Amino acid sequence: MSNLAYYKQMHAEGKFPGHSTEKWSDQIAKIIKEFNIKTILDFGSGKGMQYTELKLHEKWGVEMPTLYDPAVPGLDKIPNIMLPFDMVICCDVLEHLEGEELRQAVFNATIRARKHCFFGIATFPAKKTLPDGRNAHLTLWSRDVWMRFITDVRFQGDALVRVEFDGGEDGR
Repeated sequence: MSNLAYYKQMHAEGKFPGHSTEKWSDQIAKIIKEFNIKTILDFGSGKGMQYTELKLHEKWGVEMPTLYDPAVPGLDKIPNIMLPFDMVICCDVLEHLEGEELRQAVFNATIRARKHCFFGIATFPAKKTLPDGRNAHLTLWSRDVWMRFITDVRFQGDALVRVEFDGGEDGR
């Protein structure tokens, strides 16, 4: 079974509602204000409950973001590259990927950002495990390694890229 198939199964079981975006809400709000952000793509949005339940977009003063998540039916079609968004946010997503999927996610997120791309990355093991028993955070790197990787892989356009880390309880 592929990693994507595992995540589809876990989404169907309700394991990834999308609430983790909330921990970066204040930083995202500041970027929205500073860069006059109007359109947002949530890349790896889960089911979007951060908007339907928590109403984060209303707190930010923007319209409902476009949602994309390859593991959620109905949200699994990546937006057209020719229609970039002012901002792309990608929170608690990258650490769930590995190898070429990870490279593609960073590139595909950054190429769709016109002004700003925000990555929120956890640097500690997840509480969840995949159906095959592996920890759901498949890529656990130090902050320095993440920064080098994103710098090397991202689309080299005009959008600024900001990376924030969640070190978990142990502060890694």
